[in-house]
Amino acid sequence: MNTELIISMGLVGVMLSMLFMGLLIAYYGSSKTRNVGFLFLIVGAVVAFVISPEPGMNYFADVSFMKGILAFVGGMIGGIIGIIVFLVAIIKS
Repeated sequence: MNTELIISMGLVGVMLSMLFMGLLIAYYGSSKTRNVGFLFLIVGAVVAFVISPEPGMNYFADVSFMKGILAFVGGMIGGIIGIIVFLVAIIKS
Protein backbone atom coordinates (compact mmCIF):
# COMPACT_ATOMS: atom_id res chain seq x y z
CA MET A 1 0.00 0.00 0.00
CA ASN A 2 1.17 3.48 -0.78
CA THR A 3 2.50 5.50 2.17
CA GLU A 4 0.98 8.69 0.77
CA LEU A 5 -2.45 7.05 0.73
CA ILE A 6 -2.11 5.87 4.33
CA ILE A 7 -1.10 9.32 5.54
CA SER A 8 -3.90 11.06 3.66
CA MET A 9 -6.51 8.57 4.92
CA GLY A 10 -5.28 9.15 8.47
CA LEU A 11 -5.43 12.92 8.06
CA VAL A 12 -8.98 12.76 6.69
CA GLY A 13 -10.00 10.64 9.69
CA VAL A 14 -8.36 13.10 12.11
CA MET A 15 -10.00 16.03 10.34
CA LEU A 16 -13.50 14.53 10.48
CA SER A 17 -13.07 13.39 14.09
CA MET A 18 -11.89 16.82 15.21
CA LEU A 19 -14.70 18.59 13.38
CA PHE A 20 -17.46 16.31 14.68
CA MET A 21 -16.11 16.18 18.25
CA GLY A 22 -15.60 19.94 18.21
CA LEU A 23 -19.17 20.54 17.11
CA LEU A 24 -20.59 18.23 19.78
CA ILE A 25 -18.40 19.58 22.57
CA ALA A 26 -18.94 23.22 21.59
CA TYR A 27 -22.71 22.74 21.52
CA TYR A 28 -23.32 20.41 24.46
CA GLY A 29 -20.34 21.21 26.69
CA SER A 30 -20.25 23.34 29.78
CA SER A 31 -18.58 26.74 29.73
CA LYS A 32 -15.07 25.34 30.34
CA THR A 33 -15.30 22.47 27.88
CA ARG A 34 -16.76 24.65 25.12
CA ASN A 35 -13.34 26.24 24.71
CA VAL A 36 -11.90 22.78 24.04
CA GLY A 37 -14.66 22.18 21.50
CA PHE A 38 -13.77 25.37 19.67
CA LEU A 39 -10.10 24.34 19.77
CA PHE A 40 -11.03 20.99 18.18
CA LEU A 41 -12.97 22.84 15.49
CA ILE A 42 -9.98 25.06 14.75
CA VAL A 43 -7.61 22.06 14.58
CA GLY A 44 -10.03 20.24 12.26
CA ALA A 45 -10.30 23.30 10.00
CA VAL A 46 -6.50 23.67 9.87
CA VAL A 47 -6.09 20.00 8.94
CA ALA A 48 -8.79 20.40 6.28
CA PHE A 49 -6.92 23.40 4.87
CA VAL A 50 -3.60 21.52 4.87
CA ILE A 51 -4.93 18.44 3.05
CA SER A 52 -7.07 20.38 0.58
CA PRO A 53 -6.05 19.90 -3.06
CA GLU A 54 -5.16 22.59 -5.57
CA PRO A 55 -7.92 25.02 -6.60
CA GLY A 56 -10.12 23.69 -9.36
CA MET A 57 -9.60 20.05 -8.42
CA ASN A 58 -12.69 18.02 -7.63
CA TYR A 59 -12.17 17.24 -3.93
CA PHE A 60 -14.64 14.37 -3.81
CA ALA A 61 -13.10 12.68 -6.86
CA ASP A 62 -9.77 12.33 -5.04
CA VAL A 63 -9.24 8.64 -4.30
CA SER A 64 -7.48 9.16 -0.98
CA PHE A 65 -10.25 11.44 0.28
CA MET A 66 -12.98 8.94 -0.55
CA LYS A 67 -11.01 6.07 0.99
CA GLY A 68 -10.44 8.20 4.09
CA ILE A 69 -14.16 8.92 4.38
CA LEU A 70 -14.93 5.22 3.90
CA ALA A 71 -12.40 4.21 6.56
CA PHE A 72 -13.79 6.81 9.00
CA VAL A 73 -17.42 5.77 8.45
CA GLY A 74 -16.50 2.09 8.69
CA GLY A 75 -14.66 2.70 11.95
CA MET A 76 -17.60 4.63 13.38
CA ILE A 77 -20.09 1.92 12.40
CA GLY A 78 -17.84 -0.78 13.85
CA GLY A 79 -17.47 1.19 17.08
CA ILE A 80 -21.23 1.68 17.39
CA ILE A 81 -21.88 -2.02 16.79
CA GLY A 82 -19.23 -2.90 19.38
CA ILE A 83 -20.81 -0.60 21.96
CA ILE A 84 -24.26 -2.07 21.30
CA VAL A 85 -22.96 -5.64 21.67
CA PHE A 86 -21.16 -4.65 24.88
CA LEU A 87 -24.28 -3.02 26.33
CA VAL A 88 -26.46 -6.00 25.42
CA ALA A 89 -23.95 -8.35 27.08
CA ILE A 90 -23.89 -6.18 30.23
CA ILE A 91 -27.70 -5.89 30.38
CA LYS A 92 -28.26 -9.65 29.84
CA SER A 93 -25.83 -10.67 32.61
